[in-house]
Amino acid sequence: MQKFVELKKVVYAELVENEQARRNDMELLLGVFKRLGIDTRKSFAELANSGKLRQMESITRCRRKLQQEYPELRIEPVAKLRNERQQVFKDFAKVKA
Repeated sequence: MQKFVELKKVVYAELVENEQARRNDMELLLGVFKRLGIDTRKSFAELANSGKLRQMESITRCRRKLQQEYPELRIEPVAKLRNERQQVFKDFAKVKA
């Protein structure tokens, strides 16, 4: 639980200081990794194999939670697009193969 509290603080700082991170999850991930001291100059394969990228899903989940708690961290056109995409996926998930 404490790890998520700390991660949430780092994600919050990135969202406040970097508007692009509010628009783009890749920008958010890169900024958070840098704040966590991860050498982002290494290849994706190296970072993935070392286990340093395990937090990617948690970072984007923190972004969603923070943008829910702090609407000023949202960018409305982006939030609308994300909601539309989420609905498309929900509809897809309901369909039986």
